[in-house]
Amino acid sequence: MNRKNGWMVKTLGSFMILLIVIGAIGLHLHSKQNPDDNEPRGKPRVSSTSGEQAQPSASLNGEGVTMIGDSVTVGIEPYLKEQLPNMTVDGKVGRQMSQAVKVINELSAQGKLGDQVIIELGTNGPFSKDHLRDVLQSLSGAQQVILVTTRVPKGWQDTVNDTISEVADEFSNVSVVDWHSASVGKDEYFYKDGVHLKPDGSRYYTSLLVAALQKS
Repeated sequence: MNRKNGWMVKTLGSFMILLIVIGAIGLHLHSKQNPDDNEPRGKPRVSSTSGEQAQPSASLNGEGVTMIGDSVTVGIEPYLKEQLPNMTVDGKVGRQMSQAVKVINELSAQGKLGDQVIIELGTNGPFSKDHLRDVLQSLSGAQQVILVTTRVPKGWQDTVNDTISEVADEFSNVSVVDWHSASVGKDEYFYKDGVHLKPDGSRYYTSLLVAALQKS
C-alpha cells in the first residue's frame, strides 16, 4: 500500500469514529428529553386529573349506604359502584313500594342495611301515604333516608311524587332527591321509554345521589 492510500484509509477511519461518537451523544440527549419513551409499552400512563375524578371521596366510599329500588336502580348500579364501591344495592325489575318493608327486613337480618338508605320506588305504580309511612317508620333508626321522585310517562307519576313530597316532611331523618325536576329538559339522558337511563344519564343520576349523601 502506498503512502497516499494509507493516508486515505486513516482519514476515513477517523471520520467513521467521529460519526459514531456524535451519534452516541445525540442518542443520550434524546433519551433525557423523552423519558416516556423508556416506559414499558404495555403500561399506560395515569393522568392525575382523571384519577382524582374517578376516586370517591375518602369520607364517602359507600360503606353503610344501602339503596333499594326497581329497574332504574338495576340500570344505574354499575355507575353507583364506581363512585361508592362499598355500598349495598338491591334493585329488582318490577318492584313496588308495597314490597319495600319486606326487603328492608331481609337486608337488616343479613346485616346489609346501612345507616344511610336510598329508596327509589314508584316507577311501577302508585302507593298510598300510609304505605310510605310504614316504609319510613321501619327506617326510623337510620341516620339518613333519601326518597327519590320518579320520572315515568304514566298517569301515576304525579301521584307518586306528590305522596313522596308530602310524607317526607313528617320524618326528621328523611330528605328528597327530586329526580323528576332534575331531569327536565334532559331527554337525551333517557332511552325511548323515558324512564331508563343511558350512560350519561346514569352518571348524572349518580352524582345527585352522592351529593345528597354528602349532606348528612
